[in-house]
Amino acid sequence: MRPSASVAKKTVLREQLKQLHSNLLPQIAAYTLVVALVAFLLYRWSQDIRVIIWALVVFIINGFGLARAVIFRDDVLDEPLRIGVSETVMATINGVLFAFLPLMVVPEATAEITMWIVFASTALAAASISMQSSWLPVFLGFNCTQMGALAYSLSLREEAIYQGLALGVLILLVALSLFAFNLQRAIQNAIILRFENNGLIHKLRSALTQTAEANRAKSVFLASASHDLRQPLHALGLLTETLGGTDLNENQQLVQTHMMSAVESTRTMLDSLLNISKLDAGAISAEPRPFLVQSIFTKLEAELAPTADENNLIYRTRETIAAAHSDPFIVELILRNLIANAIRYTQQGGLLVGCRRRPADLLMIEVWDTGVGMQPDQLDDIFREFKQLDNPERDAQKGFGLGLAIAQGLAKTIDSEIRVRSKPGKGTVFRFAIPASDAEIIADLPNATSMHEFMGKRVLIIDDDQRIRISMRSLLETWGCECIDAESAQEAIASLNGTSVDLMLVDYRLREGKTGRDAIHVLRATSQQSVPAIIITGDTGKERIKEAQSVDALLLHKPASASQLQRMMRSLL
Repeated sequence: MRPSASVAKKTVLREQLKQLHSNLLPQIAAYTLVVALVAFLLYRWSQDIRVIIWALVVFIINGFGLARAVIFRDDVLDEPLRIGVSETVMATINGVLFAFLPLMVVPEATAEITMWIVFASTALAAASISMQSSWLPVFLGFNCTQMGALAYSLSLREEAIYQGLALGVLILLVALSLFAFNLQRAIQNAIILRFENNGLIHKLRSALTQTAEANRAKSVFLASASHDLRQPLHALGLLTETLGGTDLNENQQLVQTHMMSAVESTRTMLDSLLNISKLDAGAISAEPRPFLVQSIFTKLEAELAPTADENNLIYRTRETIAAAHSDPFIVELILRNLIANAIRYTQQGGLLVGCRRRPADLLMIEVWDTGVGMQPDQLDDIFREFKQLDNPERDAQKGFGLGLAIAQGLAKTIDSEIRVRSKPGKGTVFRFAIPASDAEIIADLPNATSMHEFMGKRVLIIDDDQRIRISMRSLLETWGCECIDAESAQEAIASLNGTSVDLMLVDYRLREGKTGRDAIHVLRATSQQSVPAIIITGDTGKERIKEAQSVDALLLHKPASASQLQRMMRSLL
């Protein structure tokens, strides 16, 4: 709620008096020093004891004023107007005390002494501009009395020069007062501006907090929604792939193909949501190592070129012998998103994937296309989540607007950034830089998995969902595996009856609050063997992702494809 005008005025006054108090010590020190110097010179020249008495009275009053300001300095926070009046009274008293000097001395003083008094009075007035202008009544209370007394005492002299000097003192008083008034107004405006800026900063922080809360709520929603969908979709995908390995007639094969297409589309969407959740959770970390860039190019061309062919597009890869030092799997994910985006938004022509050597030992990975292109003002928007420039009808066939956001987030995990250039109707180029490698021996990326590698392997499946166990067992048996399934660690121990297994596939969430990590620990302790394990989970929450990744087992997210499961099994077996 916006404060009332009276409250705002009181707040400004409080800040003015705070500034006045901050200058109190140097003000009193300067005033005391001037009084001491003037008293010393005047007594030395005139031997007038009244000057010494005057100086002692000023020192005593200043001492009381300083003590009062120190003791009651916090009152500025509570009663600023009362303190302002009090400070004005004290300043007026000091002005009156100093006014006694010219009234006592000037009418009969020599020209030298008179000039010293005029110098001291005007010097104090000039110095008080910076020290007292934050609260104008204090400035006026002090200077109107002491300079008014000086002008009056000068006017008592008959000489014309003193009459002119008196007029000059009054003109100087008016000029200094106007300057002090303008300075006080500037100080007030600065205080008001500072409070307005503080208000804007508060609103900005509040807006940032609300944005962060909305982003957190989005992540929680995505995690919860994707988890509830992953369970049945995981089973459906496994069963559909198992069905594809059986004898089907032509119509059945067509239906199975459409089913797999629908499953893959949904899986792609959930994988995108999972990657966003992982990036938000900071659960994706790079593991750089040397690798051949061409190995990724070859793999992605084999995977994505058929899609380009279906769209009558030319898919070209410029072969390279370059070696990079980065995380090959993150680089592959970035490239897959960029290439898929290029295929999706290119109607004719094609795309080119290449690598260029750059100075500073960098490799520039580039994806060129002859697609629709973008306007310059659209380039910053394409990396926002759920942002699509050419899909107002939200056609799922054109994606969900997450690919480029995920790619940019992944690029940051390898200390890179995706840059884009585009011309409407001409096409677009995406590029990102990774460090080059000078390693002499570089292990290539793993090859595709052959089914015979799993022949005769004993696999333990633990999941409290019977549908998952049945579909997983059916798929693994088509690969030649011998499967034992159970819904808990205790049931698995009873089923194994002391025999060993080659691999464990364990769901993360089990009954009675148990987790896959607990089951793996119990089974390894019972068998006294470090059996390889894969934890399968549909939970994408930040805490769950971090906790699952800390387990000494591989992590596979539902809904998992057969190829994903094969690659993980191969790496363990």
